[in-house]
Amino acid sequence: MPGKTQRKYVKELMIFNKSIKKPLDIVKSVLPYEYTYDDILSLFKELYSYEWDIIEKRYEYYLSKDKHLKSVKKKRRYKPTEPNSYLEELQKVKHILSDGQKKLHKINFDENSRLKTLEELQIKTKERMKKIDKKIKKNTYLLQEIEPLYLDIFIEAYHQKSAILDDKLEIVKEIQKYDCDKSTTFFQKLNDSEKNKQLQTIAYEHLKSLKKYGKLRKGFKGNKKAFMSEKTIFEMKPLDLLKRIDKDTVQNKKSFDYFISHSYRDNTLVKDVIVYLNTQNLHAYCDWFNDTDFLKRTYVSEYTKVVLKKRIEQSSKVLFIRTNNTNDKENKFYSEWVEMEIDYAKELGKEIECIDLIDGANDEFKSFVYDENKLVLKS
Repeated sequence: MPGKTQRKYVKELMIFNKSIKKPLDIVKSVLPYEYTYDDILSLFKELYSYEWDIIEKRYEYYLSKDKHLKSVKKKRRYKPTEPNSYLEELQKVKHILSDGQKKLHKINFDENSRLKTLEELQIKTKERMKKIDKKIKKNTYLLQEIEPLYLDIFIEAYHQKSAILDDKLEIVKEIQKYDCDKSTTFFQKLNDSEKNKQLQTIAYEHLKSLKKYGKLRKGFKGNKKAFMSEKTIFEMKPLDLLKRIDKDTVQNKKSFDYFISHSYRDNTLVKDVIVYLNTQNLHAYCDWFNDTDFLKRTYVSEYTKVVLKKRIEQSSKVLFIRTNNTNDKENKFYSEWVEMEIDYAKELGKEIECIDLIDGANDEFKSFVYDENKLVLKS
């Protein structure tokens, strides 16, 4: 098996090396009159920062695999080359650095043409990276950058022999909501070894959408078992979630530091608050972050309210974002949902903290102000 795995790695490496050839050809066209490897490396990083990032992540990916093998008393299998050295050892780079290519480069060199081409490439690179960053931002908008305490429970549940495809898909969708080392490792392992094509494809696409390293894997050869091609659709409603919370399922194992009580009109503010809480290693619950698969607006019902109450029970505290969209100055609620959440939190005796963005202090709750992406306790 190790020999077979290593052959697959070598083949994947050859394909990856081939993908770097065209960028290197373009880098070659804008090299200065006298150039060294450092010039190639510098221009590659500048013009192909996305590809360079993948080279670095690919190195870290295979290095971690070798570290794991070593930790279980096995020989290293991959021995990835450090990124700077990797590029230098490519046959294409060695060719560009050869005396013959340097001589030919000098014969055809035109500094004005080089500078013009370089400027055009720099503009294209900026536009390209803007598009990539915009796409990544969109893909990560509903992710929390934190490792929830129950993540290990979810991963263990995924690998239980009794887990059916529906169970696994639910767990995958839950782990997709977090951007942390443990979730990345989970999806990389799924991409490497999951034999069900639907789950493996989801893992690969998820890694790709977050600009994480994952190689596109071909289907398994030989006799295929039925479960490999099995598919399912995850179409859920609030009642489905309520049933899961009430039973001994992964949904029942969740816990949160804060339940965010808010108006949907303040969604941008809510996002900023959750980002800040994550930087403080605090895990927040927000219905359109955490339960987006179940609590669709088209299915709003009394079950939705019960689910929200259950999530309040699973939260240590409630963070009330008080704005002109939730209350007036006399603290009259505009939203029955927010009022229900606050009333239920009081009923349970939960501590309620408040980001107060309405003129006039709200003495009813432990109050914070929101300033420059920071929560500051009022004096």
